Amino acid sequence: MKNLLIAALALVSTVSVALADDYVVLKVNKQDVTAAEVQRTWEGLFPPGSAPAFDTVNEAVRQNVLRGIITERLVMGEALKQNVDKNDAVLREIAEAKDKIILRHFLDSKTEGAISDEAVKAEYDRFVRNLRDEKEIRARHILVASEKEAKELVEKIEDGEKFEKVAEEFSKDPGTAKQGGDLGYFTQDKMVKEFGEAAFDLDVDEVSDPVKSPFGWHIIKVEDKRNVTIPTYNDAKDALKMRLQEKKLNSYVQQLLKASDITYFDAKGKQIPFNKDAAELGSDE
Repeated sequence: MKNLLIAALALVSTVSVALADDYVVLKVNKQDVTAAEVQRTWEGLFPPGSAPAFDTVNEAVRQNVLRGIITERLVMGEALKQNVDKNDAVLREIAEAKDKIILRHFLDSKTEGAISDEAVKAEYDRFVRNLRDEKEIRARHILVASEKEAKELVEKIEDGEKFEKVAEEFSKDPGTAKQGGDLGYFTQDKMVKEFGEAAFDLDVDEVSDPVKSPFGWHIIKVEDKRNVTIPTYNDAKDALKMRLQEKKLNSYVQQLLKASDITYFDAKGKQIPFNKDAAELGSDE
């Protein structure tokens, strides 16, 4: 109890200092614009934590930022005069935004401080053990709609056409066609089953026969094989901490689902089974 009281007093003290440092920067039609509001606007223009101190930039930049705040206040005033805030669509969006903000803050509170450095280090050690002997390949692919077209393109490549040129001209994969079908390096589990198995069965510089996947028909060429590069702890720790936070949140949400009373209906009002187990969603088994 004593520790909680000390923490509460420290928080009140911090808030008091922040409020004492705040002051009115502008008055717009007799409405105050405070230094705290200006600071929030300024920081919102940069990635988190990277904004320079507002008072260190030149006066022209500061006044441009203030002009933006003034403009927003003036336009908002006109919108309120026309009762836009009473519009049903606006009220619905405000309610939705409010729900999302509450949800985000609540979920953040469930993971804040919950993942220790020791847990992240243990996760990294498991991550390294799993990757130690894992292979990755660099490959290109050509994606087309039919087996017939895929076979015709394989013949072109066998007749001497460069794989990259054929990919640029014929591949239907918008993400890789302009790069000659280049997929970069990947591990087998990163691709759909049919593609991954076929690609990892190929030797370097070997071109596959047509391979069918849920996306269409592929022709695959492997360009390199190597052991997976293991990132350092410092490079991986943020992503691993996020993974542990997601696991914790998923576990919490799953508990809520299991304890909930859910009744599911089809379009005719008939009750149908509902699967609460998120781990099984999308499974065909």
